[in-house]
Order: sequence, then structure tokens, then C-alpha cells
Amino acid sequence: MKKILFILLFILVLLKTIILVNQERIMHPEKRPLQAYHYEWLNHPLEHGVKIEKYISEKKTPYLIVRQEMSKGLSKRQKLLTKQLGEYKVKKDAGVLVLLHGKNGRKEDLLPVAERYVALGFTCLLLDLPHHGESERKHLYYTNKVYEKFYVDEVLEDFSKHISIEDKALYMWGMSLGGAFAISNVLNSKHTFKGMVLVSTFDRFDRVLKRKSQAIFGDVFGTLLYKGLEKSLTLFYDFNPSLVNPAKLAKELKLPLYMIHGKKDELIAYTQGEKLFNSFASTQKKLYLDEEGDHHNILVTKHKFYKESGLFLLGARE
Repeated sequence: MKKILFILLFILVLLKTIILVNQERIMHPEKRPLQAYHYEWLNHPLEHGVKIEKYISEKKTPYLIVRQEMSKGLSKRQKLLTKQLGEYKVKKDAGVLVLLHGKNGRKEDLLPVAERYVALGFTCLLLDLPHHGESERKHLYYTNKVYEKFYVDEVLEDFSKHISIEDKALYMWGMSLGGAFAISNVLNSKHTFKGMVLVSTFDRFDRVLKRKSQAIFGDVFGTLLYKGLEKSLTLFYDFNPSLVNPAKLAKELKLPLYMIHGKKDELIAYTQGEKLFNSFASTQKKLYLDEEGDHHNILVTKHKFYKESGLFLLGARE
């Protein structure tokens, strides 16, 4: 009998430990330090055909402005993209494209992405999401807090001190968690966004957590762990993952949409991407399911993502 009680107690302690550890990882994602390739862009921007300016908004959100700088000509990536465009004539000022990174990422991760889009005439705005990169926010609430719903607007207000946005077309781009922020911020923005690109984005956050738990611990134990995690998050942080529901918000959005999702994505199933895509009220929308893509290689498969998404956005403007 004592042995059985000891085993049960051990299991309960183990469950609680797993829940608390994962709870902290959710609310306080480990901050990714600057990588060697980040410094390559930051220290030698002209080699990549860009000019990079670094700022911090009034509410302490770090951001980068990335513009094309042709003093050393086009970079290799920009030349490849230009070649793919064929006879298409790039406009010098296509508008402002906001780029939002994924969970555990940082704004500098998207410098290679910005390098391509500036070659299409966009000025790119890259910012650190809450509790990421150089952000001083203590917690991440996955768009659930009011300030997170207007996160981009606050940065755009500061951005406008350096570049006027009065007559510029605005576009949104988000990957994974950044996609959820993109949807929420477009919906709540005082600005009108002309189009949006979403990469590997989930329809509901609770499904991501539950699926990951089941993949590690099996259906029964994984479901039990998720239920405990949900209750613990609600108790300690007043945060319920099921309330992070981009698909519900998408029903109110009609702007042109380009989505891409990898069929081999093990973190966010492509079926979640399909559900999210189908939720949008947009009449002009396109979903590309990449047969080779997973959550990490989705931007570097054989699919000409930058050409296709860029031309889609430029077409949405016209």
C-alpha cells in the first residue's frame, strides 16, 4: 500500500513539475541572443543592399527600419529575386511592410527576409515581440493583453517620426506567433492595411499546446498534462490559451491574404493553417501548401516564396 501511495505521489510531483516548467516556457520564452549571421547584416548592411536604422519606441519596443541602399549594388539574394521577376518593373516606393517574427525569435531573424522585400520596393519595419529580443516586457500573453492588440500601432506612431506614413500603403507579414500578432493588430489598428502575408500560423493556440503535449506524452497522458497546464496558467497568470483564437478574429478581416504552410510542419499542423485560411472573410486570398516545408525550412524550399508573396502584395495595392 505504501509503495502504491509513493508511486502516486511521485507521479503527482512529476506532473506538477512538468506543468510548472512548461508554464514558465510559455509565459517567459527563452530570449534568443544575437547570432553571428545577425552581426553580418548589422555590421555590413551595404553588402546586403540595405540600410538599417535602430530605434526604441516611446513604450520601449525595439525596432529596425530596413530600406534599400544601392551604393554597392544589389546583393546576391536581391539579384536572384529580380531575375525571378522577369519583366516586372519594381516600384521605388511600394509601401511599408511590417515583419513579425515567431516565438523564441527576434527582429534580427527577419533581416534576410527584409533584404528580399526591399528589392521589391518595400520599406520594412521589424520589431521585437513582447519578452523577445531586446523587449523589456516581463511576460508574453500571445495577443491577449490590450497593449498587445495595439503593439504595431504604437511602433508605427514612433516610426512616423522618421518616415511619414500618411500617403504610404501599409502591409503586414507574420510568421507563426508573429502571424497571430499580425491578425490581432490588423483587426484592431486605426490604420488600413492593404494586404497580409502569413507563414506557418495557427488557428488556435490551445491546439498547438495540446498537440505538442500529446506528441511527447501520448494522447491520454498528454491531454491530462495540457488540462493541468491550462488551469495552472489561468490560476497564476490569468491566461487561458483557448482565448488566443486567430481563426475567430479572421472572420472579421477582408484584406487580401497570402498564406504558406508546410505539410511536414510538426509544431503547427498544416490542417490548422487550412482552418485559419478558411476563416478569413477575404475574397482575394491564396494558400500555398508546401509539400517539402516544415516549421523551420518553410522560407527556403523550392517554392519561390518571396517572388509570389511580394507580387501578391503589390497586386493587392493596385
